Amino acid sequence: MNNKKYKISIVGCGNVAYRLSLALSAAGMELMYIMGRDLQEASKLVYILNKAENRASHLNNDTQLTSDPSDLFKSDIIILAVNDSSIPEVSDLLYLHSGSDINNVTLLHCSGACDSSVLNKFTNYGVLYPLMTLSKTKPVDFGLIPFFLESSNVKVREELTGLCYALKSEYRFTNSEERLKLHLAAVYVSNFLNYLTGLAFDLSKPNQMFLMPLAIETIRKAFLYEHPSLVQTGPAKRGDSDTINKHLSLLENLPLHKDVYEMLTSQIINIHKKNG
Repeated sequence: MNNKKYKISIVGCGNVAYRLSLALSAAGMELMYIMGRDLQEASKLVYILNKAENRASHLNNDTQLTSDPSDLFKSDIIILAVNDSSIPEVSDLLYLHSGSDINNVTLLHCSGACDSSVLNKFTNYGVLYPLMTLSKTKPVDFGLIPFFLESSNVKVREELTGLCYALKSEYRFTNSEERLKLHLAAVYVSNFLNYLTGLAFDLSKPNQMFLMPLAIETIRKAFLYEHPSLVQTGPAKRGDSDTINKHLSLLENLPLHKDVYEMLTSQIINIHKKNG
């Protein structure tokens, strides 16, 4: 297994950059440089990385803030933890500053939806996509995060495997199309679910916290069976029109909630009619 401790620089200072840089540092990687458009946020990240409790004990050099793309090529690996629309732009910028170092560094992005080919001006490039919602305010155990990877060659494959091994993370190599499908699926179970939970909060205040055990059990049960539809419950599944009409009456003055309720109820009814 690859136990190499890489020198890593990160472009970005948002949620992914924050959590990934801290995790890599804790795993023994040397965080060389942070570069970000928001200098205040980038400076904060550098400060946090240089705190003794966030550094591996064997490291002597501080992480540095830079605005010079050329500095990043002192690293083994450059990770683009920026929004998807910025990845081609930043990749092109780095290419212009790469010079003779272009074959000595690996360029990775962390996007679920961006094709790996946007980095193909580099010889060594790939994808390090964490399938997880990340935020600066909520610590997360990277041992619970699956990574989906792409590599341009054997060298990058070994580096990506080494990073995941250091993070103690599960990983799988995929192509860009499969990764995009996973990203879309993640939107359903994370972003859409969060939106629906927000609607539930609106309806249940001040008792919204009592929904948590139900929400946790629903997700747990959905993944224990061949398909979530096998454990679907509720009035739409039962065809309970009396209860559905009572709910709709409650939502009469909440048109947004009502539209969502009617659409989802209709879909659940149709699925279970189809399946008998």
